[in-house]
Amino acid sequence: MSANVYNVTWASERKRDLFKKRINLKPYEYPELLEYVDAIRHSYWIHTEFNFTSDIQDFKVGITESERNAIRNTLLAISQIEVAVKTFWGNMYEKIPKPEIGAIGATFAESEVRHHDAYSHLLAILGLNEDFKKLLSNPVIMERVNYLETALRNARSEDKKEYTQSVLLFSLFVEHVSLFSQFLIIMAFNKHRDKLKGISNVVEATSKEEQIHGNFGIELIRIIQHEHPDWFGQSHEHVVRALCIKAFQAESRIIDWIFEAGELEFLPKCVINEFVKNRLNNSLKSIGIQPVFDINASLIKQSEWFDDEIIGTKHGDFFVKRSINYNKRSKSVTSSDLF
Repeated sequence: MSANVYNVTWASERKRDLFKKRINLKPYEYPELLEYVDAIRHSYWIHTEFNFTSDIQDFKVGITESERNAIRNTLLAISQIEVAVKTFWGNMYEKIPKPEIGAIGATFAESEVRHHDAYSHLLAILGLNEDFKKLLSNPVIMERVNYLETALRNARSEDKKEYTQSVLLFSLFVEHVSLFSQFLIIMAFNKHRDKLKGISNVVEATSKEEQIHGNFGIELIRIIQHEHPDWFGQSHEHVVRALCIKAFQAESRIIDWIFEAGELEFLPKCVINEFVKNRLNNSLKSIGIQPVFDINASLIKQSEWFDDEIIGTKHGDFFVKRSINYNKRSKSVTSSDLF
């Protein structure tokens, strides 16, 4: 074998391929991805760290009926997602058999369990369990369920290209978008009305972790775009853009339902809808697809505080900036514990 042929063969064998099984732990082929494990580890939180006594009071007597309805519907909408799509990351190693991917998937799956537990607890303490049981009879919620199922349709596919499509849709439209209008609403109550402090801490922590999940999915797609560029043609882009529009339509109807009893003076629906469109555009741009929506910059400016306060830092730095500082413990602290 000539030196040139040997070099070509050696280079080919060394070429990275996410879908090629590797049994040995090291050397890592994708060490740059392991920062996502550290990011979630540094984020670690459980809902029992937060005190919700004042939140229960806020919900029962401290707000108007239309605000109460908006909070109720918002938390129901968040909980439906947190319960519905929690196996995706944990199953990823079956499709992308690299030890570093397995570590990230397991770490993400554990964080999703914490989210599930937190929102289950919030539904219970606010007396919303019965409302949650009835949620899937709501046609607006079912519309979102249907587009989420479209995103997850190929999550079990043996076809690598189809599975990649599922990673893309799940990361862009579920992890990066589907809950963020609801996160914005809850955080706005804390910012503008000084209400829901405990719940806002849960939402803040959740939103940062969901952002990390979405960022990881996008980084995977960029790697696959480099390794398998022939999978990403015009027809693929057309499918993604079409689902992006469908996602916005479903999310917009969720927002209408949340405010069925009236809008919030401090956060109009037009601001929330523009916020969602902007996140969808940014998701598309992150993988090299042209944005779908025209954006009203003045409306976006009204929600910039969310990006600044919640997701303004990168990866592991997300959790440096907390709204509160506390020691990790399994019991929340009240003034009676201190005095």
